[in-house]
Amino acid sequence: MNTIPLLQVALDYTSLPQALVMAALVGPEVDIIEIGTPLCKAAGLSAISSIREVCPDKLILADFKTPDVGGLEATMAFDAGADMVTVIGGAALATVEQAYTVARQRGKEMLMELTGVRDILARAAEWRQIGIDRIVYHREWDAQSAGRQWEESDKVTIRRLIDMGYRVTITGGLTLDLLPFFADLPASVLICGRSIREAPDPRGSARQIRLAIRDIWGSPAAHGSSARAAAPATEVAAKAIRWGVSEMGLLLTIDGRDCPGCNSPARFCHGSRTEIQLPTGVDSQQFVRQLIGNLPGESQAAGTDAPGSFYLDVGTLTHLNASSVLNLLSATGAALQRAGHPANTRAAMTAAHEILSE
Repeated sequence: MNTIPLLQVALDYTSLPQALVMAALVGPEVDIIEIGTPLCKAAGLSAISSIREVCPDKLILADFKTPDVGGLEATMAFDAGADMVTVIGGAALATVEQAYTVARQRGKEMLMELTGVRDILARAAEWRQIGIDRIVYHREWDAQSAGRQWEESDKVTIRRLIDMGYRVTITGGLTLDLLPFFADLPASVLICGRSIREAPDPRGSARQIRLAIRDIWGSPAAHGSSARAAAPATEVAAKAIRWGVSEMGLLLTIDGRDCPGCNSPARFCHGSRTEIQLPTGVDSQQFVRQLIGNLPGESQAAGTDAPGSFYLDVGTLTHLNASSVLNLLSATGAALQRAGHPANTRAAMTAAHEILSE
C-alpha cells in the first residue's frame, strides 16, 4: 500500500496566544503541529508545553534547528512535550549524534534541517552513517522572498535522498496548487504554513490540502499499478469502521437517513475518516485518551473535533490491513466499556470482518 504524506502545519509566529488559537483551529485537520523557530525563540519551552495541552493527540515538532549541545536541546524539547526536534545541517557531527542518541533513547524523532547546506548529498551520506533517516528539504523563507522557485533539480536531489534511505519532509511555500508538482515523489511529510495560517478559513484550507494530498498520492497516476489497489483498500477499511461502530449502537455525526449507502458514488461519507457521536455524558477528550491508550503507536488514528463526538481515521494507521482495522474497533469498544457504556464489540467485529472480506 502507498504511503500518503502526512500534513504538517508550521506555526511561524512570535506570539504564543496567536499560535495557540491557530493550533486549536487547524489541529483536527493536520497530522503534525510544528512550533516554528521564531516561536521557539519568542516563547521558549512554554510554546511546546502549551500547544501539547491544546493538542494532546497530535505529533508536535519543535523546529529548534539546533546548532550545538544537541543532547541537551533534544532533552529539553522532549521533556516539554515534543515528539520531534530538528538539528541544523551545519551542526558538527558530534552534535547530530548526541541529539539522535537522545531521540532514540526517548522513542522520539530527530530530523536534519538542510537550511544553508550546499553539499547536501555529501552531508546526508555522513548523517546516514550515524543512523539518521529523517531529513527536511527546505526552500528557505528568505529564498522564497527573493523569488526562488521549486525546480526539477530539487526533485532530483529529493529522490537521491530517498534512495539513500531517508524519509523526506518537504517545505517551502507549499500551496494547494503546488502539491501536484511533487506527486511522483514518495514524500514522508509535507509542510504548509502561510497557505493555511493566512487563509480566510484556515481550518477549511487545511482540510482541503489534506484531502488533496490523499487524492494525489492515492491515485494511480502518482505511483502506478500498486496505487490502484491502495485507494479501494482505504475506502473498504473506512466502510468497515462505519458498519462496525453502527453495530456498537453508535451514530455518525451526519444525518444518514437520506444517504444512498456506502457503495453508492453519492454516499455521504468520504475519505478515510469516520465522525462518530458519543453517548450522552461521555467526555470526548477523556474518551479519546482512553481509546488511544489501547492503540500503542497509533495516536493519530483517533481524535476529537468537538464535544460529544470523536473520529476514527484508518488512513493514519501504520499498516492498513484487516488486523489493524479490527484492532481499532476493538479499542473503541474497550474505551466505551471503560466509560460505562456497554458496546457489542463482537457484533462490530463480525460486521467489519464481513466488509473486509468482500
